[in-house]
Amino acid sequence: MMVRRRYDGMQADVPTFRNVEPHVMKTRNESVGLFNTQFDLTKTLPFIEEYNQKNNLDRKQRLTFFQVFLCAMTRTFLYHPHLNRFILGRRYWQRNRLNFSFVVKKQLKTYAKETFAKMDFDPLSTIEDVRQLYHNYINKSRSSKGNETEAEIDFFGSLPRWVLMIAMKVVKFLDFFNILPPKMMIEPDPMYVSATLANLGSVGIQGQVIHHIFEWGNSSWFICVNKIHKQVVATEEGEIKVIDVVDVGINLDERISEGMYYMNGLKTMKKFIENPELMLEKPEVTQDQIDDMMLNDPRDKKNYKKRQKYLEKRQKEKKKERERKAKERLKAEKNA
Repeated sequence: MMVRRRYDGMQADVPTFRNVEPHVMKTRNESVGLFNTQFDLTKTLPFIEEYNQKNNLDRKQRLTFFQVFLCAMTRTFLYHPHLNRFILGRRYWQRNRLNFSFVVKKQLKTYAKETFAKMDFDPLSTIEDVRQLYHNYINKSRSSKGNETEAEIDFFGSLPRWVLMIAMKVVKFLDFFNILPPKMMIEPDPMYVSATLANLGSVGIQGQVIHHIFEWGNSSWFICVNKIHKQVVATEEGEIKVIDVVDVGINLDERISEGMYYMNGLKTMKKFIENPELMLEKPEVTQDQIDDMMLNDPRDKKNYKKRQKYLEKRQKEKKKERERKAKERLKAEKNA
């Protein structure tokens, strides 16, 4: 019997018809939505330059566009919490943490060793919070000690082929039925995240690259941030000008929500990326908005159970309220 909670999430309350989708579209790769978008960096790049100069940040500690992008992602997921959902075991889950993963090269060389960074973010983070968090974590990942993610990958990568094949099947089975050991697998694994990102611009890749999504793990997003480049555009006044832009390729599991919700999420992302000054201060949100994300870090042993009970009670109350309003609408339509 499957329980309504996992180490990394809580079963989401979705409309009845949506429960059929994971049985019709069983895998992420047959449920993908592909999207290419472009952001105008006319205000963003000068902001980054001014920020670094004002705060006397050197090359090793400077604010970068990728950090601005990460901060914009945290704001997007805050205002659109359904984007932090995933499907596993053919059920919908709301992730209880906000985390992103991406590849980090130990050195910026062709054959330099690579490792995955898996970072947790506070949805109320400012640009400065993200900048500090990023540099602290990346410095650790590039050190000789590495991180938990690197240790897990090295362990499985060292297994004989036949052992690895069996191990992968066992892990998938345990994960499907929600009995996967969390600390051994979910915690360090970079594929168990809100979104996986590829900072292609850091290695000079320009274009409209869209990466495949992974069946392993439970990430519902893969986002490629391509190289910033110049582009000729026509203004609404009919003038021709050259501006700095970045192409972003998005691959997502479209089962987790619906088209209009995604579009609103992308509009929010665009607003913050093109106007980064909006992220200098913490977002002004209500406690209800924060609770809609259903965040509850299982590593916080002191408060986890208490908050879990609160979130489950809140979810039941919201469901009852939604059903009551639905009945009232049906009654009003009959009497009309």
